[in-house]
Amino acid sequence: MSVNPFSHFVDFYLRTNTDSRSERVTRSVAAHIGRAESLLDVGCGDGNNTLKLAERIGARRVAGVDVLVRDRTYIEVRPYDGLHVPFGDHEFEVVTLLDVLHHCTDPLQVLKESLRVASRAVVVKDHFAFGRVSRTVLYAMDVFGNRKFGVASPGTYFDFATWVRMANEAGGRIAAVEWPLPLHDMPWRLVGWPELQFTAKIVPVRA
Repeated sequence: MSVNPFSHFVDFYLRTNTDSRSERVTRSVAAHIGRAESLLDVGCGDGNNTLKLAERIGARRVAGVDVLVRDRTYIEVRPYDGLHVPFGDHEFEVVTLLDVLHHCTDPLQVLKESLRVASRAVVVKDHFAFGRVSRTVLYAMDVFGNRKFGVASPGTYFDFATWVRMANEAGGRIAAVEWPLPLHDMPWRLVGWPELQFTAKIVPVRA
């Protein structure tokens, strides 16, 4: 029987973290939201984490969109082209973009569409880049984390000033940020620096 070193490595990582990464992200995102009646997750995957977030915030309507709809999903998932969100203006109270924008071919367009659909807020989980070393670390983590899903890692990471500018250009403003965001226990925190991780609440600015 062949042994898969990658699977053993992932198992070891999971055993040595007291809380899962997804639980820590969900906790931070939920703190930005509070309570919400409806939730749309852009780039939701199978929707398992979306469902957990919806339960935490009390959302009664929950949906997701993804460029690749999986065979088994935990919520309603619609396909989308990676640019245009297939829902109406202000149709959901909150829209989430969790580790999505740095994978997009046009992150500004996706953020703009998310703000269009959100009546109250868009909550983002993503990365801050501070230079060449941080970009190299982020790229390595991306490749590691997305390998089993076959998700492309283009290595697009932004500094804080670029995030602020992108939010403004998309028609919103950053209202709250949690940073640094520790997602791992030691020794993994030595690689997955909390300073590279953040969540942010972006509110629409309507004319």
